[in-house]
Amino acid sequence: MHKDLKLSACLLLATLGLIGSCVPDAYSQTPDPGGKLQGTIVGTAQKKYALALPPVAMLGGAAATQAGEVGDVVRGDLDFSGSFDLLDPNGEGRIAATQINDPKAWASVGAQYLSLLSLKLEGTNADLRVQVFETTAGELWLDRTYRGRAPDDLRRLAHRASNEILNRLTGETGIFLTRIAFVGDVGRAKEVFLMDYDGARVRQLTKTGVINLVPAWASDGKRLAFVSYLSKRPQFHLLDESGKITQLRPAGGDLNVSPDWSPDGTKLAFTSDRDGNSEIYLYDVIGGRELRLTRDAGIDTAPCWSPGGDQIAFTSDRSGSPQIYLMSADGTNLRRFTYQGQYNESAAWSPDGGRIAFMSRIEGVFQLVIHELQTGKETVITTGRGNKENPRWAGDGKHLVFSSNMDGRYSIYSIRIDGTGLRRLTQAMAAITPDWSPAQPR
Repeated sequence: MHKDLKLSACLLLATLGLIGSCVPDAYSQTPDPGGKLQGTIVGTAQKKYALALPPVAMLGGAAATQAGEVGDVVRGDLDFSGSFDLLDPNGEGRIAATQINDPKAWASVGAQYLSLLSLKLEGTNADLRVQVFETTAGELWLDRTYRGRAPDDLRRLAHRASNEILNRLTGETGIFLTRIAFVGDVGRAKEVFLMDYDGARVRQLTKTGVINLVPAWASDGKRLAFVSYLSKRPQFHLLDESGKITQLRPAGGDLNVSPDWSPDGTKLAFTSDRDGNSEIYLYDVIGGRELRLTRDAGIDTAPCWSPGGDQIAFTSDRSGSPQIYLMSADGTNLRRFTYQGQYNESAAWSPDGGRIAFMSRIEGVFQLVIHELQTGKETVITTGRGNKENPRWAGDGKHLVFSSNMDGRYSIYSIRIDGTGLRRLTQAMAAITPDWSPAQPR
């Protein structure tokens, strides 16, 4: 196969998720013109708060299994945040059972804060009360009750409590009600799935029996754009909250792929071969208007908007090997972004606009890299076997979700941006191309 055609097919297939990352033979021995990324994790120590979280109290008709589920969810949320050192829920072996709810008793074993949860059930009505105390003075900092229905709302109530605790003690906006969309194998088809941020409650969104790929969240958290073969060739489709699927109709081309929403939710940046080469275009979802942004003999693909909506990052091989480039949202001011590493792709802009994550081939394996725009510093946050691909940011700017075959089969993982807290989120199927929904603190 001709080198350019081989690279084009490789990049586009990787973008579609039809294969894992692929490295064309034509570039496998090419000297690295920009230096070698160092495969070491360089984390920044994060301040942690010592928090006591005793077992959830049961009131009314609440059962031990229900209270235990709520407690496990809250503890899991707060541990995931990386902001807390969680003490033994039973008092570190030094607090009497009669003092387990006493803030000053917890101060004696090193807790800065105490959070008390109580679950009350009356029929199917559920009340979850959350209190937070500063332990030294015993001052009450938070007292709030969340209401819902049992058993369906218990996890949601627990996530809401976690968001409230995190916000009250750190000022951060929690991501515990966010969701992750991804593609999973169903027989010979690939369908779009949804799960909670922690991998719980996996549910299938599409049941088309064909290949569906690369779901992308709109900023309202209510719509997903994705690529589907429902019309026999890859075209955009839109999935709304009701489950309705609508085909979007950009003009021409055998490949219309890799959609990414503008921050205002009105446009999609995407890749198309309609003019004989893989280029980046804009599509106005409301008016149907289109604008071609790139014009180069190289392969341009995988666009990603900046959170301010004024810039787009994308992958191009115009310099000889795949690298990340930036341009203004109208296609002007185009410039190369990555210089270290021979093969870089799949850019993802952080919610605060200050960093870009991407995948880079290091010693034959794709690892995740974070580039700080202000300083130019690049940090490799993953190591080890297996490719790590398609990174996407959580709304807190502290976590990434990605797909990897590190355990032999492609699955979805999350990780903190300092390289700690690696978690496998999917178990039952091969899974690729995740996208994290915008933060939903309530």
